[in-house]
Amino acid sequence: MEKAAYIIYLTILLLSIFMFGAVHTYMYTLMTLGVLAATVFLLWKNVRKDYKSREYRFRVPRNSLHVGFAVLLGFLVLQMVPLPSFVVDFLSPEASVVAEKSFSAVELVNSPEAEKPWFFLAAYGYPVRMSMVRFVVYGLFFFGFLQTLQSRRRINVAVSFLLAMGCFEALYGLMETYSGSHKVLWYTMNYAKERVKGTFINGNHFAAYMAMGVVLAAAFAGAIAPEKRVSRNNSRRKPSLSARVASFLEGEEALFKRVLVGFSGVLMGIGLIFSASRGAILSWAGAMFLMGLLLVLRKQYRRKGVLLIGIFLLICGYAVQIGVEYPLERFMKMESGMESRSRYAARTMDLFEDFQVAGVGVGNFQYAFPKYQSEKDKKKYYIFAHNDWAQYMAEAGILGLGLLLGGVGYYLFKTLKLWARRKDAYAVCLGVAPVVALVYIGLHSYVEFTLHTPANVLILLSIMAIGHAALHLERHHRRDVMSYRYYNLPLKYKGGVVLLLILGLIGWTGYWSIRHFMGEVYCNTVPNSTLNRDKRPPVGEVVRAVEWDSGNAAYWFKLGSADYADYTDGKGKDVSRKGAKAQRGERQGSEVRSLKSEDRGLKSVTEIGENLCNLRIMALERSVELNPFDAQYHLRLGWEYAHLWQEKDYHVRWLPAADISMDRAAYFAGVKNPHLHQELGNYWTMRSRSVMPNDPLHHEAWAKACWHYHKAQSLETGGALKRMKKEIRGYVWNFYPDEDYIAQVIN
Repeated sequence: MEKAAYIIYLTILLLSIFMFGAVHTYMYTLMTLGVLAATVFLLWKNVRKDYKSREYRFRVPRNSLHVGFAVLLGFLVLQMVPLPSFVVDFLSPEASVVAEKSFSAVELVNSPEAEKPWFFLAAYGYPVRMSMVRFVVYGLFFFGFLQTLQSRRRINVAVSFLLAMGCFEALYGLMETYSGSHKVLWYTMNYAKERVKGTFINGNHFAAYMAMGVVLAAAFAGAIAPEKRVSRNNSRRKPSLSARVASFLEGEEALFKRVLVGFSGVLMGIGLIFSASRGAILSWAGAMFLMGLLLVLRKQYRRKGVLLIGIFLLICGYAVQIGVEYPLERFMKMESGMESRSRYAARTMDLFEDFQVAGVGVGNFQYAFPKYQSEKDKKKYYIFAHNDWAQYMAEAGILGLGLLLGGVGYYLFKTLKLWARRKDAYAVCLGVAPVVALVYIGLHSYVEFTLHTPANVLILLSIMAIGHAALHLERHHRRDVMSYRYYNLPLKYKGGVVLLLILGLIGWTGYWSIRHFMGEVYCNTVPNSTLNRDKRPPVGEVVRAVEWDSGNAAYWFKLGSADYADYTDGKGKDVSRKGAKAQRGERQGSEVRSLKSEDRGLKSVTEIGENLCNLRIMALERSVELNPFDAQYHLRLGWEYAHLWQEKDYHVRWLPAADISMDRAAYFAGVKNPHLHQELGNYWTMRSRSVMPNDPLHHEAWAKACWHYHKAQSLETGGALKRMKKEIRGYVWNFYPDEDYIAQVIN
């Protein structure tokens, strides 16, 4: 079982690195299922029978990261569970404000005093859930992989595997870049063709692997280097020539290994330099300095520092020979690059200021950030902040940051304490690798989103597991013995409870991972640049995606904003608005499959209306309820309410609900999308015309229209601005054919 798990871990590592860093749905789902399967194998192995007491016991290895993992897992659960409103108001007042904007606008019109007594710390729970899935997988991978490293041989195989994959990535990237192919496997890159990327989409993330690989190579070279032995008798006497020749021949295999390890380190160092990742190179230099400093502090290992300096000089010398013009050119432009990333970080800290204590929700950055985005970054969509520290602070708040730093700090303290006690070269050199790798990642994460690439996280966790295992590897009677401590829990009592909890966590993770994957199969919402996925799938496929994962607001929005005139149900039957009118009063089960919505008590689409117009409103309401951060959701829903002019209670129910939706859209709009402000201006122009000129609402609506039109024009330039002004003029003229009104809205 343990060997099978070990092979699975190495296979997952290989595939994750090779397949674009495992950033795409199909690969990180395979990664998840593989780690879960390996964990089940290890759990089965850890259930043992105590032959003295004849009772079954569940064995759990002790680890300094167990508590930190459990606490952070609990924090993620806290962000996902409903809490009393007064608790949320105390921990995160802005979360309460955002939560209130997810309430049904129609219900607010009918019952303005109604309040929900329970809120969520994370207004959008789906990203937190997926972050929790990923976090569980990472934790299980580390604890499981560590348990399989039970001998020096397995540790050496794991190290050699990572170094071999690193050499392949470096060679592949260099050949693809400088051969003129400019491809990552089958995907042709369309930017920064001079940068080496290996099989990673992002050159900075490839550089992170190379940097960690060089650190591991340096540590492993020191670990397998022969120690200087001094004879107790006649120590000043030089050995004979025959003895020296015999010693050289006996050490030939070890010398060959050291040469291979040194070559791999140099090759990955060249890959690092030609990735032209400024943050990775500077962070790596700092990490290597730390490694040398730590070894210098150990008197008997100062010679190892010479090896580190040698590798560093070899990398730089060979890189100079083959030309480093492009990397140097990027360093010359560092000031401009840092200016933009500093701006992203500053705006991210503005987001943090509004959600200081508990954060906006882990994984929610891309949805909450547009409101805080700088005008210099207009028309751009950011999934990450390019600063993992700032992004994590915004998503997890002070509470989450404190838990993370506490857990990692405790791990580093225990690791360094054990490292200081060990004297064996194998343990000392490999044992320092986790500390150096963590420092490197901490530095690089200040200017990059490296830890959002699953492959890099697995590589970091592998190095941590390798170093941890090497520190606990001891030699007794010519045998390798792991000095791990274990909790031996009776299976009937504590052991059974712990085992059931772990199995439940595995089941929960696998369940949501599969449902997420199947939802993405039918309707793609996760960015995937390497596959030509349909951005506008048929309505029937969107509905199937909703059935698999109803917590994804993007599925509901696609369902609510689909142009039904362009689609059929796959059987040739029309599901357009025209077809819906022709089939008014008939059941729509053949066109749109049953949609489950427990909170609304709906069992099928036919229970919410007679036509697909009602389906559109229901889907948009659900998308807003799930994810209130997206201004586009509120805008689209507001227009749908405004189009219900044929309803008898239009002016007292639907139009006020549209007003609420538009105000919510304006609250989250920010400066990302100028056309969104144009649409808001169009709505308030229409709304100002729907009431008498002496009505206060007329002046309020017209003022809002003018503000949004001006904002939209300030975000556009050139030909796009001319087209926008023409569109605004034409739209306003339909309601106010007067040049005085036109002059008020055109900048």
